[in-house]
Amino acid sequence: MIVDSQWHWHPPALLDRHLGRTQYPRASRTDDGYVYEVSEDETWNYDARATDLDFQVKVLDGVGIDTAIVSASVAGDLSDRVAGEAVELSILLNEEMARAESTYPERFIGLAHLPLADADQAVDVLQDAVSRLGLAGVMMPGNVAGETIATERLYPVYEAVEALGLPIFLHPTRSFRHPKPLPYRMEVSLGYMFDTSLATMGLIVGGVLDRFPDLKIVHPHAGGTLPYVHGRLEVYRHKGWWPDMKRSFGEYLQGLYFDTVCNEPETLELLMKLVPSEQILFSTDFPYFSSRKALEFARTYVPDADLPGVLGQNALKLLGRL
Repeated sequence: MIVDSQWHWHPPALLDRHLGRTQYPRASRTDDGYVYEVSEDETWNYDARATDLDFQVKVLDGVGIDTAIVSASVAGDLSDRVAGEAVELSILLNEEMARAESTYPERFIGLAHLPLADADQAVDVLQDAVSRLGLAGVMMPGNVAGETIATERLYPVYEAVEALGLPIFLHPTRSFRHPKPLPYRMEVSLGYMFDTSLATMGLIVGGVLDRFPDLKIVHPHAGGTLPYVHGRLEVYRHKGWWPDMKRSFGEYLQGLYFDTVCNEPETLELLMKLVPSEQILFSTDFPYFSSRKALEFARTYVPDADLPGVLGQNALKLLGRL
């Protein structure tokens, strides 16, 4: 069974709520879908590949992927909305994720999206997403309107997620847009990799992973930058920069999950030297990347002995479905 652990669907019901907005993020209609403007230098064209569940199932069938763990990527980052709007849109998005599951049983596993600007509201929405809608994981942006996700303010969220036994799937978001955007289109291409790296490093050095040792964190895009600079970070740990750390950076990383979205065999090889293969999850990052090429990449460069786990068994175990 092949499970894609990073698949993105942008429900029209959510995008429609952004039509006519003057401030970012905002949406407008096109002949083949929507234009979604995240900020002055980040715009996405969402056609059927991004918005149409029927189309996406045809893609899954054509490639040979059985199940996709689905979130709304940057459109699901609702952390900078006013409180009432954030809750309303989070519930709408979670209901859409549950609709995807019910419309196509076994094909989609929806992630809960939370109004993280208010921790108490986020916990309430989380409980609703699990108890009423049956969602099995959480999508968390790499920052909350510029604030680290390692803030103590979010401890009630982590406590609730840990108690429910749900995995958290990190995803980069608007990371370097203030005070000015990165030049030369570097926000998405490079800045996103640092966004989730800074998020995970905050969870490590900020003590979140020690305080909540049963949290299951999935770091996308083969770990961003952390697996490749942890030796440098270890030098500073020995200098006494983070005296409360209980383990080395490498040991913390070995307790996390990572996906295969990296496009370079050398990157995947290095990651798999650091992290147990049981914690590597196949992903495509569809519709931003080719699902067919991603599957070919995994089959070519993941060792044969590890391939069944990486392609699906690891994700199913993480979700408690195996």
